Amino acid sequence: MKNMELNIEVKILPISTLKPHEEINFEVVRELAIIIKKEGIFRRAIAIDKENYIILDGHHRVKALEILGCRFIPCLLLDYFSPLIVVSSWNNNISLSKELIIEAGIKGKLLPPKTSKHMINLRGKLSHLSELEPEVNIPLKDLF
Repeated sequence: MKNMELNIEVKILPISTLKPHEEINFEVVRELAIIIKKEGIFRRAIAIDKENYIILDGHHRVKALEILGCRFIPCLLLDYFSPLIVVSSWNNNISLSKELIIEAGIKGKLLPPKTSKHMINLRGKLSHLSELEPEVNIPLKDLF
């Protein structure tokens, strides 16, 4: 069996370059913004597709930083079409594909909040994609 590796890197990118594929819950964003402002630290990188800059995980964190006036965000850039990354839905009645996620982000036809569930195959076990998101603990002042 071929050894599959996930080619990843972390970069600080302009928020304006990122494309959401899901709508957000503004109450969640408001609460997150309050916490982030109070702590003064942005804790974890968000996950994005490295080709199209589609947000895979972290929509609410992105919007919270925007509300706080930040222009930059730490991103975990992933090869979204790696066979190690799997997309499904939190709602079993909805069928999703990676192509649909990319199309939603590129065309701006956003899916409802918390529609997609991105998983990663880590050593034969499926884990939520957020398991890969590294702690960055960047002072908020460095993201303006």
